[in-house]
Amino acid sequence: MGTSSSLFDSAFLVKLEQLHLLSRKLFRGRQHAERRSRQTGASMEFADYRNYAPGDDLRTVDWNVYGRLNRLFVKLFEAEQDLHVSILLDCSASMHWKGEVAATRSALCKFDHARRIAAALGYVALANLDRVNLVPFGTDLGDDLGFVRGKQQFHAVLDFLKRLPDSPEPARGQTRMRVCFQAFARRLKCRGLVFVLSDFFDPEAADAMGLLHRQQFEVSALQVLDPVELDPGLSGDVRLVDAETEVAFDMLADARLLKAYRAEFDRFVAELEHDCMERAIGFVQTTTAVPFEDLVLRVLREKRLVK
Repeated sequence: MGTSSSLFDSAFLVKLEQLHLLSRKLFRGRQHAERRSRQTGASMEFADYRNYAPGDDLRTVDWNVYGRLNRLFVKLFEAEQDLHVSILLDCSASMHWKGEVAATRSALCKFDHARRIAAALGYVALANLDRVNLVPFGTDLGDDLGFVRGKQQFHAVLDFLKRLPDSPEPARGQTRMRVCFQAFARRLKCRGLVFVLSDFFDPEAADAMGLLHRQQFEVSALQVLDPVELDPGLSGDVRLVDAETEVAFDMLADARLLKAYRAEFDRFVAELEHDCMERAIGFVQTTTAVPFEDLVLRVLREKRLVK
């Protein structure tokens, strides 16, 4: 992955410094920081609104606006406290998979794309004096970076991400998000923001993130996909091999099968997004074909994960 210069140029880093991670919960910070936080309190300056989502604290609802518009909006405030930000990065074998035509669509596999997103989120948090931790997971929870603070620690974030395996071989086995997130909740004493970067090819993904939500973490899910997973473009007799279990499936890829696949994949994504909404978990989907700067500077803003 290299140095920061191979990830982001200086102009992009300047743009990242203008961003803030958004939080809607009140967490106990330990030192002064500059951030926008979705909280209430007389000592905090009003910053913005966003739409109410199930699970939001009703104390943050602007009832005056509701009386006028009959719509629920949550107030965002700027608070002077640091925040603990944990970035959970899926290192499983499925994240290292890349479609055969990916070379013409994207140079990165899902894992490399997610690793860049993790670096960008980490830099935004460090630039705002928040505390940042990186936590790899797959079959089991890996060793984490440990919380660091201040822009001078960005090199530690990059070095940690660079040391993560580039090959899926050490990550063989099915992803176990529930087991990993239970271990994460036990390991971490302080609560804060949690970003989960994954393809979420685990039937227990939503329940696992719901577990963190019930443990008073504020969770956001960033689903990273390969364009080929959305539109395989296969034809004829094919053999598909599960990246994690290595189970093989022989089939005839015809128009009817591809139509059924796309419908099932759309159902899977819609169900994941719905389950996240039910649990007050932020949800963003992207692919490795989406330009990285566009994702960070536009998509995450639109989804109210950064401002």
